[in-house]
Amino acid sequence: MREFVTLSSWQVKTPLDALLLSLLCVALVSSVLIIISFVMMLMNKIRALDVKEPVIMKDGTEVDDDMMAAILVATIDYRKEKKEDVKVISCKLIEQDEPKKGSKRGGK
Repeated sequence: MREFVTLSSWQVKTPLDALLLSLLCVALVSSVLIIISFVMMLMNKIRALDVKEPVIMKDGTEVDDDMMAAILVATIDYRKEKKEDVKVISCKLIEQDEPKKGSKRGGK
């Protein structure tokens, strides 16, 4: 029957034994840290692949998430209505300004 050597059963009788035991422990901890850092590096590379690149239309307009949702809804609605292929060429942001005082809409 084979007996396994564990750190608790290691008989430390000379300074050389203590040195070998400490070097073994340092090597063990270092190898665990190298494995952990390698796994973290791989996770960072995978996470970097998930970064979204900004979508820019041909006219130079940068499309954010809200605009992309509006474009998709409008495209799906148009395709259902016209039953033909659709290609979005450009998108324009229409800003809503608050009504000015004295105007007929919303003024007092």
